[in-house]
Parts: sequence; C-alpha cells; structure tokens
Amino acid sequence: MNDQDRTSIHEAMEQQTISIAKAGIVMSLQARCSVVAAANPIGGRYDPAMTFAENVNLSDPILSRFDILCVVRDEVDFAKDSRLASFVVQSHMRHHPAYSGPTDTNTTNGGLGLDDEVTSTVEPIPQELLKKYIVYAKQNIHPKMHDMDQDKIAKMYSQLRQESLVTGSLPITIRHIESMIRMAQAHAKMHLEST
Repeated sequence: MNDQDRTSIHEAMEQQTISIAKAGIVMSLQARCSVVAAANPIGGRYDPAMTFAENVNLSDPILSRFDILCVVRDEVDFAKDSRLASFVVQSHMRHHPAYSGPTDTNTTNGGLGLDDEVTSTVEPIPQELLKKYIVYAKQNIHPKMHDMDQDKIAKMYSQLRQESLVTGSLPITIRHIESMIRMAQAHAKMHLEST
C-alpha cells in the first residue's frame, strides 16, 4: 500500500465519509462499508520477535482503525500437511471432467482428519434461511448499552491499554472502545438479543 492510499483510507475507515475537492466544489460523501483486509508478512513468514505492524508493514494509525486483527500462522506439521495436500489433489481429481472414480462427497470432514463425532452432529444452515436470519437481525434487533456494559467496556479498555504498554504490542487507542462496542452489538444481533 502506497502512502497516498494510506492517507485516503484513514477518513473512510474512521468517519465513514470521503471528502472530495474538484473544480472548486468541496463535498463529503457517505462511505458506509466494512473493510476486510489481508496482508502477507514481509519475507513470507510471520516473525514472532517482531510486532504485528513490523510484520505486515502497516502503520499504527491504520491498524488501530480495524476492529479485529487476526494472525494466521503457517505452522509446519508433516501429518496435517500431507492430509491437506491429499485432500486438494483428490478434490481436483473428482471435479475433473475425465474422472470416473468414486464420488464420495458426503464426508463431513472433507478428509482432513477432523473429529467425526463433532462434525456429524452439526447440520449446515440452508442459505435462504441464513439470509432471512441476517435480514431479520438487521431490521429488528437494535442492541442498547446499559450502565453495567459501559463499566465492563471501560475496565476492559484500561486493562488492554496497560497490557499493550507493558508488552510493547499494538498500541490501544480510544478507537478500540468503539470497536468493542461494535463487536458487542454484533454479538447481540447474532443471538437476536436487544440487550
């Protein structure tokens, strides 16, 4: 990401607006959206000795605007790697037009060695029902914060801020309070709870 892109995305991510100045007209446009980003670590492998910002070469102001940061590390495990490779090869073979072997697509774990007892009891939600559930939650569920919730968030914020100072990890800013509120509201909406 170049410097111009970094400065342009700051306003969109924080205020959810984009300011434009063209031909003497200054305008602020709504930019209500969600930003999902992925970044590969410098050098191809995540270095736990470096901070998150150093690993992905993004500035702290941009990182502080994301609600959630997840690190997915590629751990080398011979058994898992061979099962994954076998699954990918078999998947490609099954979907090739010339394939005439068995088509066992009803396996619950996809041949990746997952626990059959856990995966066999979970039924997938039909896509149409999931769409209706999301629309219902968006239109009808509007969670409200209570005094107790505010105290919990304030306490959590101060704890995270102290931990970040002690460990030298990503700095915790006031923006993270807004992130915690959005995540709490999203959690409540997922469970169709208004409180």
